[in-house]
Amino acid sequence: MQRIKPLLTALLIILPLGVSVYLLQSVLNGFLERDPITTDCDVNLETCLIELPSDSEESRVLSLSMNPKPAKSLVPLTFSFTVDGQQPASAWLDLQGTTEYMGINQTPIKFNGGSWSGVTELSVCTTGLMVWKARLIITEQDGESYPVDFFFEAE
Repeated sequence: MQRIKPLLTALLIILPLGVSVYLLQSVLNGFLERDPITTDCDVNLETCLIELPSDSEESRVLSLSMNPKPAKSLVPLTFSFTVDGQQPASAWLDLQGTTEYMGINQTPIKFNGGSWSGVTELSVCTTGLMVWKARLIITEQDGESYPVDFFFEAE
């Protein structure tokens, strides 16, 4: 009986601790692995309209554009967007090559006079044409963040 008490005590401590860690991990993964909002819209061709999540019954639409069009490497690109309704607290853009690593390209998007904009450049692709994945990370006033993914080609 003397040997069983420490074993039972350890089991009574480790089992609840293990369950707590498992549940905490599940909750955190829900925040960290948020599915992006995606669009098939090509910003090289048009202004993209993307519906954003909203707590209210009123829908919110993000209107996203890029200039100049079409995108080219080593040419300054301005990404701009507007949002109907309540404005986000902050936003930034992360650009990644889809077929090869093109380095870190992250740009803060600043709010100015009713719209958001940021300027960046694309690095030169050795294959000539690259499909880029642009992830716009929007953080709401309540701290909730979500990604918006869109793709475009550039030479």
